[in-house]
Amino acid sequence: MATPPSFPPLPPPTEAASQSLSTLKRTRKATRLRSLATRPVGADRPMVHVDPATGKADSPHKKKLRTYLGIVARDKVDVTYKNWKEVLAA
Repeated sequence: MATPPSFPPLPPPTEAASQSLSTLKRTRKATRLRSLATRPVGADRPMVHVDPATGKADSPHKKKLRTYLGIVARDKVDVTYKNWKEVLAA
């Protein structure tokens, strides 16, 4: 003979509760920017002009480049470095 639970069952979630949970819990998704890394053969490369004196980019594609460089840095650079000067010296 089974013993009934000592606490009452939870009511089914309402629509408002399920929407608040989906907006509350946002996690970061895997980002690889495949559209830039794997272009079709013969497609033009997006050109970004960088000023060598300031290091600033000037192009409509500068945001994609910045995102791509962040992805590469996150994958290739160890998180134990305290600043970029240590990475450049290694």
